[in-house]
Amino acid sequence: MHPDNDWARLARTVPGGFAGVFRDSSHVQVLMLTQPARADAAKQALSGRLGISVTEATVREARWDFAQLVDWFNYLFPRLRVGPVSGDKDESINRIRLSVTTVALRDSLVRSLAALPLPCDLVVVDLRGIVRL
Repeated sequence: MHPDNDWARLARTVPGGFAGVFRDSSHVQVLMLTQPARADAAKQALSGRLGISVTEATVREARWDFAQLVDWFNYLFPRLRVGPVSGDKDESINRIRLSVTTVALRDSLVRSLAALPLPCDLVVVDLRGIVRL
């Protein structure tokens, strides 16, 4: 099973709106939750289910749980009329990250996204790899 599907399942069953876990640039473990007030219950429910302990994780508030990110990604990606585009459900920024390699592709992708009924701040578009102007 794809790890994103496992995390989406956790988001649907763990209290607090599980939105992912990662280590930040200072190597601090961060647990993303849509309901940070339920952090204790979330940490208890996640015990033994991630392959890592989140008992001491710092909790940050997320807008979308991971299942919502997966659902939005699955809606969005087939509707993009631009390519090539790589995409990811980025738990560290709690957004869908779309990456292209040229400024022209980026501009075309932004126009394609603007035509879709998406919530504000759901998608981040960036230039990754060798950028050709």
